[in-house]
Amino acid sequence: MKRLTGIILLSMHLLAFTECHQLLRIPYLMQHFQQHRAADPNMNFSTFIQIHYLRPIVVTDDFKQDQQLPFRNVDCHMLSTTVCIYEPVTVEIDAPVEIPSVFFCYNETNKPQFSSFDIFQPPRPACVI
Repeated sequence: MKRLTGIILLSMHLLAFTECHQLLRIPYLMQHFQQHRAADPNMNFSTFIQIHYLRPIVVTDDFKQDQQLPFRNVDCHMLSTTVCIYEPVTVEIDAPVEIPSVFFCYNETNKPQFSSFDIFQPPRPACVI
């Protein structure tokens, strides 16, 4: 039952929101081909396709029937397209600023405030002056 429901919902979506509903017009294609074949018995299907699809559209006396053929015009205007407008971006990179490096070594004149006998002490740089 789930499979049938999925097939029905997928079919409805494809017929409503894509150009797959044009496939339902294939009987009009065959009927129109038979009419052309009756008028010109030497016409084959490839010539019929060239006349109606590959050549420029010409308004003739059967133009209304030509417009009912599948994939002749686009009926589905509910296309999901995204239009992005890109504006040029200017990136300016400033020259790196040199930060003077100042190192403090702990010696007798610059002794830290913590006691030397504490267990938890921050790491000290190994500087010898």
